[in-house]
Amino acid sequence: MKVQAKQGQLVTDLLYQNLGDDNDQLEAAFYELNSQIRVAIFPEAMTVTLPDVASVQKQTTVIRSWD
Repeated sequence: MKVQAKQGQLVTDLLYQNLGDDNDQLEAAFYELNSQIRVAIFPEAMTVTLPDVASVQKQTTVIRSWD
């Protein structure tokens, strides 16, 4: 799905606003689909491709610093 990102918008905010989630796996998939984007805040308005939530695996193992 393609959406218009606004200048100054955070990648995580864009993901949450459009997909209802902003987990690490979605963010990694976003950067894979949009390899031209290298920052967490959009420097200008641009059209980007969002990952498909169903195709992105959520992390099921919780990693704790004391483990």
